[in-house]
Amino acid sequence: MVDNYTYPAILDFSNPDLINIEFPDFDNLSTDAEKNSDYIKEAQDCLALYLADLEDTGSDIPAASKAENIVLDKNQSLVFINVWMPYHRSTQKITYTKKTLTIPTWLDLLAKQNNINFSEVLVAGLKQKLGLDC
Repeated sequence: MVDNYTYPAILDFSNPDLINIEFPDFDNLSTDAEKNSDYIKEAQDCLALYLADLEDTGSDIPAASKAENIVLDKNQSLVFINVWMPYHRSTQKITYTKKTLTIPTWLDLLAKQNNINFSEVLVAGLKQKLGLDC
């Protein structure tokens, strides 16, 4: 399996509220994103799901088109979307890794008294520290 894929995406800004995102290397692969959203992330999620499906079914994955071979219309821009598949694969099927950690005794006692799930707090803290919205 390949870890990184980069494909061109055509961003169409014709609609005042939405950005249409099309991937010219794949038939009928597109998504919409609100103008105020993180449309690059939405494009990455769309592309990663499609690529994971192609990988899972053993389908051929096409080579990426070159920028000079893509014709754009008015109100369109070209961007290249990169997806790092280990991350996207892990969000599709959650697997866990056991970790050992050390905390002060007083904090351990206080957390246990309050029925705090250490794994849950660690995961939430790591996601926050890494700036992940999931």
